[in-house]
Amino acid sequence: MVKRIVPVLLSLLVVACGDDKECKLDDPTSCAETLACEKVSGQEKPLCFAPVQVEGKVFDLASGAAVANAEVTALDANGAPVSGVAVSGVDGRYALRIPTERSDDKGTPVGARLTLRAGAQNYEPFPSGVRVALPLDTSGAASAGDDKPWAFSSAQTDVGLSALQAADQGRPAMSGTVEVTAGQSALVVVEGNGKAYSAVADTSGKWKVFNVAPGGGYRAQAYVKGANYTPAEVSVQQGVEATGIAIRKAGASTATLSGTVNLVAGANGAGTSVVMVVESTFNEALIRGEVPPGLRAPDPGTAPNISGAYAITGVPDGKYVVLAAFENDGNVRDPDPNISGTQIAHITVENGTPSASPSFKVTGAIQMVGPGGGETTEEVSGTPRFTWMPYSSAKSYELRVFDSQGTKVWENLSVLDAKNPSGYIEVVYGGPALIPDRIYQWRATAKGNALNPISNTEELRGLFTVK
Repeated sequence: MVKRIVPVLLSLLVVACGDDKECKLDDPTSCAETLACEKVSGQEKPLCFAPVQVEGKVFDLASGAAVANAEVTALDANGAPVSGVAVSGVDGRYALRIPTERSDDKGTPVGARLTLRAGAQNYEPFPSGVRVALPLDTSGAASAGDDKPWAFSSAQTDVGLSALQAADQGRPAMSGTVEVTAGQSALVVVEGNGKAYSAVADTSGKWKVFNVAPGGGYRAQAYVKGANYTPAEVSVQQGVEATGIAIRKAGASTATLSGTVNLVAGANGAGTSVVMVVESTFNEALIRGEVPPGLRAPDPGTAPNISGAYAITGVPDGKYVVLAAFENDGNVRDPDPNISGTQIAHITVENGTPSASPSFKVTGAIQMVGPGGGETTEEVSGTPRFTWMPYSSAKSYELRVFDSQGTKVWENLSVLDAKNPSGYIEVVYGGPALIPDRIYQWRATAKGNALNPISNTEELRGLFTVK
């Protein structure tokens, strides 16, 4: 009986690992091509399982047509890549493998919260402008059977892209590698000719930016917590992708940015967060930009809790914009320009030393009702009606509507503090016709007795589309 059982067990091991080698987390070839070597909770040795993959479609937001050859990658809660790159097919569909810890020997995935990034020729990258990447939870992944992938798909895994203006189409891409150690991530920013393009390197260090205007004088720089890099100088020719651009380390980054947050009247007492944005990516109208992985207080993945002193360590040399209360936490930076601690902070970190220690006053946000009062993009039929809760001490309001890249399309700067029958402040859109299926954002500012601004709606809410 023993002689018959042993060959069967050996056969199962061969099927699981692809040959007689032990499954190794750092060696993709140690499992069969259709399987993945994954850690199992509470067990010392990893095992080979059917992979977990995020599945979806990349499509044109305006027409609904499939977008082929788009590149999709996944980031974790820290903004670090957790996957390679998946390329969409002619039908726009992609399948992105996600390394995933398993809870048992059956391969049941341990859920993870991820966000997606996507880029394609002739399209604006996602996320960008007002468009934010909402987290998805892979704990809902399901398997169709033995050796079939654990697949996760939802409305959030279908990525809609906005086409560039005709004058900006047909431009080449730029690609290369960043020198990173295992477990690190890098934000790559390409600057030049008054433009900034960004990408996040995948788990192998590869990166790519699309639609770069031809010309010389570009500078490709990487931002990684704990490391400085030597920028690569690049020129781009029309119709020719600039490839093989290597960005290499130039030593450790030891700078610490410190400051304070003062929660004032009306603020959510649970606290807030502080992030650092690469200055060349900062959109002043939208008050947002690209945050290098890890440059956040408290540490990424932790709920906002700063209510006094804060510190961000390992900051690379560079120019940054420091933002407080940027996330959806019920708080906003106090917008009154006549009060100290309310200005947007621009700083330079040079030779490991920040040029300033920004301090901020943070107040409670105007509570949006709709559209887009939650964390999703809301679809609107007909003419939009913008509603929000009255703000304490407000005498009037200003309302602005932006397109997806931060261009203002309409404003009403004299909204009276008059409630509708439901108890909300309500304003009917009165600007030029909005383009169906395009994403817009509205924002409101509360003004006090002296017509000074006293609060805003949160920067990441208020997204909507029209039918």
